[in-house]
Amino acid sequence: MKKTFVFLALLAVLGCKKESVTNSDYFIFGHAYGFCAGNCVTMFKLEGDNLYADDDAGYQTLWNNPDIPFQTTSLPAEKVNLAKALQAQIPAGLYQEPDGNVGCPDCRDQGLYFVKIKTGDTVREWRIDPDSQEYEAFGEEIRETVDQLK
Repeated sequence: MKKTFVFLALLAVLGCKKESVTNSDYFIFGHAYGFCAGNCVTMFKLEGDNLYADDDAGYQTLWNNPDIPFQTTSLPAEKVNLAKALQAQIPAGLYQEPDGNVGCPDCRDQGLYFVKIKTGDTVREWRIDPDSQEYEAFGEEIRETVDQLK
């Protein structure tokens, strides 16, 4: 009986597949505001050990567009580490959300947080309402990280 229990426990642990966010091909994050003048989109792309700032990304590029423009020169290593720390904090619940909008992002001029992750052939992206209580802490982490990267 004891061996059966140990076997079942091992099977349960090894059989669970946890989504890995640290082994992604890329991680894009930032925030945007649709009702503003000037530079209303601030995005960053973490790809391996490189971090790229957006290259004048427009608000409309955040809506199911595979081609968000990024600069070609990586930011310094200390900024890369900030992005990697943010990536490690992605809430597991976000992966249970369907791609697209979480809440009502920018519906009342409150802006949105943007997250896009590519792992293998799978690309997931979310536009998160800053008023979403479930992701409020993660949104704050995005905002603080973006502020430190500017």
